[in-house]
Amino acid sequence: MTTPAPVLCLGEILIDLIGHPPGPAAAVESFVPRVGGAPANVAVALARLGVPSAFVGAVAADDPFAPVLLDRLATEGVDTRWVRRVSPAQTRLAVVTGPAGQRGFTFYGHPPADSLLSPDDLPAEAIAGAAALYLGALPLTTEPSRSAALRAVDLAVAAGVPVCFDPNPRPQFLAAGAAAREACWRIARAVTVLKVSAEDMTILGITTDDLPDVAPRARLRVLSHGAAGCDYWTPEMSGHQPAFVVQTVDETGAGDAFTAALIARGVATGFHYSADDIAFAAAVGALATTRHGAIDALPTTADVAAFLARTARDHAPRQDCGTHPAGS
Repeated sequence: MTTPAPVLCLGEILIDLIGHPPGPAAAVESFVPRVGGAPANVAVALARLGVPSAFVGAVAADDPFAPVLLDRLATEGVDTRWVRRVSPAQTRLAVVTGPAGQRGFTFYGHPPADSLLSPDDLPAEAIAGAAALYLGALPLTTEPSRSAALRAVDLAVAAGVPVCFDPNPRPQFLAAGAAAREACWRIARAVTVLKVSAEDMTILGITTDDLPDVAPRARLRVLSHGAAGCDYWTPEMSGHQPAFVVQTVDETGAGDAFTAALIARGVATGFHYSADDIAFAAAVGALATTRHGAIDALPTTADVAAFLARTARDHAPRQDCGTHPAGS
């Protein structure tokens, strides 16, 4: 039996230092370290949803965190053969503070190992044979990772491999200036799936009306609104998917879980989406908020199926069990 091609997730893997209790830095009593980084989160989420995945990136060669990062990916079933060890470098640390629903990220590490991925490090044959390529905007903020990301997209497009892009630009994206912004637009013009948030669009200076021009080749464009659900557009349909109501504990990585589910459904359907596919992704995103840590909370396919079945049962019309006249 032929092994299915993996989805390649390119970019950063890092340590999230999550502040507890949630709130401003001055109110935080402790920081809990968790493996994170959007491409790493997406790779693990895909693996848990039964989709083969591989991580393409760089980690520090002489750093106490690097083995922790790689071990976690391997434990989750993510292929790490295309991870490069770089030196001198440090693992990027993301300090997560702020109230629930408004978490902010402050990054440390110089130079961050993930930024040192170069075009020569890319597995060209693996990209050309992948089920899809996923990336975000963080690699676009500096060189050589910007050139690596652009080269990976060029390789994927040339081979007909779907490109999935969730920019999620951070403040350093703005600080990177015109080069990062132009790289972002170049990737967006090539994508099969584009997922953005309202905050992303503010940072990028675009509106909903701009999305068809920003991503003209996309089979799916999604605008997420967090707890207010998402709007989506395909060549065949458009709609709004409400968010599922859950007991939220930590929303770190929920957007990555949602994006991974969109990719998983795309791989399964040839990137021809239905409303049910968007609902599935919304369920994955919701479940990812019910535990602490971006990776620890990621659900399996069985978790999602049970959640959707329970939700459908809870909202099913109830049969009237009162007394009825004979013959009625």
